[in-house]
Amino acid sequence: MKGNFWGLNAVLAITAAGAALLASVPAAQASVPTGAHPSPASPARATSTLDEKSAVWDELHVGDCQQDNGTIVIRSDGTGDWSADTLTYHTVFGDIWHSSFDFYTTAGFHLFGVGTFDSPHMNSGNPPPRYHWGAHFLFNPADFNGVDIFKTMQHYSC
Repeated sequence: MKGNFWGLNAVLAITAAGAALLASVPAAQASVPTGAHPSPASPARATSTLDEKSAVWDELHVGDCQQDNGTIVIRSDGTGDWSADTLTYHTVFGDIWHSSFDFYTTAGFHLFGVGTFDSPHMNSGNPPPRYHWGAHFLFNPADFNGVDIFKTMQHYSC
């Protein structure tokens, strides 16, 4: 009988260790030097609930443009929303921020992509005006549970 309790204790210990390991995984923060060609960015923060998952990018730069608090939300019903604040420090004809997203499983398998979403035409100023904008999108609800929101990649340009 003692062998059974030892086995149960081992299973509980392994489960607790696995949960602790998963809870300690930090989200990566992405940054691109001004003027550099941006590479895909991982979110700075990410959350997950039973029927909604979201990721936030604090601040991204490309050229004279900046994105703040970019937030993507996906829901188990197959709907999603993207929103961000963008600005430009210098423009002649009006800059436009472009974002698209790829969603992956924990193992790195690509599930689906959404976008390209475009900001309004942005003008510069002193201080530069901020443009709050967003987009609504749809995806296959069967993909929701497979999404590892921490692996969401934003592709962007301006």
